[in-house]
Amino acid sequence: MLAAALLVAAPLVGSASPAVAADDQKPIDNKKIYTSEADITADLERWAPVEPKESVMGYPKGVQDGKGNTTSVEQRDVQPKYDSKEAVADAKAAAQKYVDDPNTKNDKGYLKDAAMQLVKTSITEPEVRQNTHDDDIWKDGRKNPAPNYCAGKTPGGGTLNTAGVSPCMFVGKLDTAPESKYPKTGGGGALAGGGKKTFKTSHQITDEKSEVAGWSVGGKVAGKITSSPEKGGIGGEAGPEFNFAYSYSSTSTKRNTLQSDDTTEADFPSDVKGSLQGRRDGAYYVGYILAYGHGDPTSSAKDKERLIAIPARVYVQSPKSSTPLTYFKYQEK
Repeated sequence: MLAAALLVAAPLVGSASPAVAADDQKPIDNKKIYTSEADITADLERWAPVEPKESVMGYPKGVQDGKGNTTSVEQRDVQPKYDSKEAVADAKAAAQKYVDDPNTKNDKGYLKDAAMQLVKTSITEPEVRQNTHDDDIWKDGRKNPAPNYCAGKTPGGGTLNTAGVSPCMFVGKLDTAPESKYPKTGGGGALAGGGKKTFKTSHQITDEKSEVAGWSVGGKVAGKITSSPEKGGIGGEAGPEFNFAYSYSSTSTKRNTLQSDDTTEADFPSDVKGSLQGRRDGAYYVGYILAYGHGDPTSSAKDKERLIAIPARVYVQSPKSSTPLTYFKYQEK
């Protein structure tokens, strides 16, 4: 074997006070209405920048969809974008940075000890699995999937160690597929013909405490927008795309903060269709979940080093943001 519920509301851009806006955001023009996707992206790149490569300590929560199901990707699709040998080198560097960072959250000794095992391994070419669901670590007839192993658990429900962690981390490159960077979360029902509209937003963070006891790997967002036009018409609740899972970057010292629900108004011109648009403060990355340890239950090499690479696509929140979402008043002709 290999051994080893908070409430939050996102800032309403163009309506919220600077104190509750995205990190490092400039003072807000309360009357600002966005007219292009390019303007929205430009502001997000200032307030919630994302890196070309990212890493997550432990098993990443952001590998799941909004319903808690693991989203699977194939090795044949990931390898051309991100070579597994390059991923190992990047993981070593990211784990070393995590160990050296004095501001790292949850910096208990056993976490940094686990990270150092990834740093010190002599392996440069990992055992690459076929897809995200091909994650049984032991391969000896007893199921021990990666989320279980990374939480320091055995197939029988026991523990590999008292720390509740195993040396695991995700490394990935920014996905170039459409809607991978600052994904949309829908809108509050468009209002055609202009007029005033009131939007109410509500979000809840769940699963912030991962099954991986030591690693702080992310959580889930469940939320909604309701809208009501001043003179009646289309209103109501936005769709299920407001449920999603996220991971924290290994370099992030920020965590999603407590905040009450928000209400904002927008007055759209008569020749446009207006709505409140939500964007996630992060991006999707394609790469590998790396699991390190000693022992191979399928052979006599019980003390042999092993490094398993599981292909994965993971959503990672910007390490510069402490809110999972940002809203924009948006108009289109």
